[in-house]
Parts: sequence; C-alpha cells; structure tokens
Amino acid sequence: MEPMPVAVLEYIPRIDQMKPPCLDTAVFGMSCFLSSEPQFGITKGIWKTTVGYAGGRYDSPSYGDRGDHVQAVMVEYDPLTVSYGQLLEIFLLWQKPPQESGLPGGASYIFVKNEFEKRLAQAARERYELCSGNSCETVLSVCKSFYEAESRCQKYFLRTFPLFVEEIRNFYPEEKDWVRSTLATRLNGILGQPSLSFSLPEDIELYDLSEEAIRMLRHLTPQPAP
Repeated sequence: MEPMPVAVLEYIPRIDQMKPPCLDTAVFGMSCFLSSEPQFGITKGIWKTTVGYAGGRYDSPSYGDRGDHVQAVMVEYDPLTVSYGQLLEIFLLWQKPPQESGLPGGASYIFVKNEFEKRLAQAARERYELCSGNSCETVLSVCKSFYEAESRCQKYFLRTFPLFVEEIRNFYPEEKDWVRSTLATRLNGILGQPSLSFSLPEDIELYDLSEEAIRMLRHLTPQPAP
C-alpha cells in the first residue's frame, strides 16, 4: 500500500523565499505589543515578529492576565543587515515617557540574552541620555523566558483587513503558518502605522499580492510627490 501524499505548499511569496537561513532574536518590552509589533515589522533586516509576554515568573500569562510579565515583541533579524546595536537605537527612539508607558515602574524593557548584549544595551542607554538630554527609564533584564501570546493577538492590524488575510491564506492556508510568515510581518507593519502614514516599500512586488490588493495598499498609503 502506497503512503498517503503529504500536503505541501506549492508556492510561497518571494519575500518569504528570500528570508536568510540564519536569523538572530531580540526581545523588547513596550507599553502595548499590538501597536509595537508593526513598528518592528517595517524595519529593514527584521524578517519575523511575534508578540508575547516576558520578564516574569508567572507560568501561564494571557492577554487578560499576564501576571508579573510585560507585553513584549520578539523579533527575528538578519545581523548582516541590521545589528543588535542598531535595533537598540531604533527601540530607544520609540520609547514613551515613563508616565505614558503603562508598564510596571513606568519603564520599557530590553531583554538581553548574554553579557555582550547587556554591554551594548547599557551603552545605547547612555548615548540616548547624552543625545536627548532626557533620563532613560528603560530597564535591562535577562530574557529567561518568552511566552507567545494568543493567536488573535498576532498580526493584530493585518487581521482588520480581510482582503489581505485572504491573500496570505492563498499561500498559507493554516493560520499557524501565515502568522509566522515574513509577508504577514510586512503587511502588519504597513497597516499598523499611525494614520497609515508609511509609504509602500520599494520591494512590494516581492509580496506577490494580487492587483486588487496592491491597489488597496496604494489607496491606503500616501504616495511620494512626483
């Protein structure tokens, strides 16, 4: 008796095919992972984002009860394109004043994996204070664990546009696959920008979207002046 055929994806978008084989990870805690994830999603060199909970000891955090954790974003990035030091600089530019952050102690978090990352993070905080003239309240903490958030929290802004979700499902029928794709990361990054103020990326043709989807993106995002 011949074995049953295994279902495989016949085609994935070119942007996902281009993902480097070796990626590094970084975890950052901000006031709200739903609004933070898109900012990372459009950062050059970042190929995948995942929202979750980090920094605490509670072993079953959820969106409704995160215990002593903070909401966090794990990014998978190509260190040959964007360095960890550059990610730190980008992250610190996004941080909110302590009274607006909504985090324990009024601070954002950098979760480091080793002593090297800790030294880079300390140096980045010092540069931020020197250049901005403001005190940096960002907390450095060892990344002991990261709990992936509920599926409904992943790619939150993308989910509000059914057309684009259907486009992605043409490539990835299973939700567990499309939420982890670079295509979803990029689209969520575009659609999650404030007032959709972000222009379309130059590599948009690599998303392999339909003409209808491209037209909708062009309608939603401002175009450069001629």
